[in-house]
Amino acid sequence: MPESCFVRPLPSLSVRFLCLLLGLLALPAPAADKPTVAVLYFGYGGKTPEMEVLRKGLAQMLISDLSGFGAVKLVERDRLQEILEELDLGKSSKFDAATVARIGRLLGAQYLVMGDYFDLLNSLRVDARVIEVKTGQILRSLGARGSADELFTLEQKLAQDLNKVLEEIAATLPAPSEQPSPKPAGSFGAPQPASSLALRLTTKTVLRYSRALDAKDRKDVETAKKELKAVLEEQPEFVLASMDLARLMK
Repeated sequence: MPESCFVRPLPSLSVRFLCLLLGLLALPAPAADKPTVAVLYFGYGGKTPEMEVLRKGLAQMLISDLSGFGAVKLVERDRLQEILEELDLGKSSKFDAATVARIGRLLGAQYLVMGDYFDLLNSLRVDARVIEVKTGQILRSLGARGSADELFTLEQKLAQDLNKVLEEIAATLPAPSEQPSPKPAGSFGAPQPASSLALRLTTKTVLRYSRALDAKDRKDVETAKKELKAVLEEQPEFVLASMDLARLMK
């Protein structure tokens, strides 16, 4: 508050109020929080029914890896699944603009990540869009393409590219006043070279992980446990699968 408000008697209530107002105006503006982002299930554009369930594993891995970068807050996949079931959209992955906006609002997200994936002639392509919930505007479109068994490599590249976009969005907001919390683990825990991990995590393993998530969503706990155990036999370092199995074993 101004020094004059303390060095002489205040003659009236109006002066006291003026001093208080000036003091409040001198305070720094409250810092904005990190924007909240929800990753929706990607739509499948191929012709192999077994690949449809991949949308769940892909979403979970992107959520985990984007959380690990720490630029934004991510909505948990379980919350997304809950909202989709409430809206009777549990088996859907393609939504019109009005439904997308409604899902975003119910999730409390300012931005959405959604897209599609395709497999054709032993190749796999994943496309993503970053959408502002309030306006419905597509802020950026991204894509990654490789062989059908390079899903993890494509997911990692997409996560890194998406993070750059989300960092740009977060940078337009005032920096938070509190110290950032420790970054949560990504899909494989501590950061490791993507090239070495990609050789060990196959699309087949991610499909099995996706089936485990789907079984969990259907409340088929025993099948979910069985699939997660098989995933960890194939890839013991898959931290997400370990965490999911641990929660189911409680």
